[in-house]
Amino acid sequence: MTMLAAQESGLDKEFISDINANAPAVLRSLYLSTEVIRQAIIAQDKIIRKIADNGSCVIVGRAADYVLREYDNVVRIFVYAPEEYKIKRITEVYGDSYDDAKKNVRRSDEARAAYYKNISGLKWGDSRNYDLSVDSSIGLDATVDLIYDFLHKNGKA
Repeated sequence: MTMLAAQESGLDKEFISDINANAPAVLRSLYLSTEVIRQAIIAQDKIIRKIADNGSCVIVGRAADYVLREYDNVVRIFVYAPEEYKIKRITEVYGDSYDDAKKNVRRSDEARAAYYKNISGLKWGDSRNYDLSVDSSIGLDATVDLIYDFLHKNGKA
């Protein structure tokens, strides 16, 4: 999707990919309000809609739940985990120190929340915006099973 949005907007793929990057909190609102960022976000929105218009798909992030809010056949799922669980996973998977992992988790979550708020005007992670919210600290297999069961029971699988 990033490459398609880059083609749509004429902007660099890396630039599009870093739209909700881990910028310092004080710069985040200013950054997200710049004209070039607005163009990139509009391009992403168009691509998200094009992808959804072409059939079944899974779109992760990019406020896709909000972008596709008027689509009837969309299932909005929010996967989250407690901060300590995310920190532990990052230290295990990537070998980061506890302090670095904690700093990166917080910075990333703040960036995602700011991006979502800027796009939608809503609070990122608010369960009222989703059909299902899943705490992934139950484990990868259990998370997958829970999502599959939800989709199956709702005629979406």
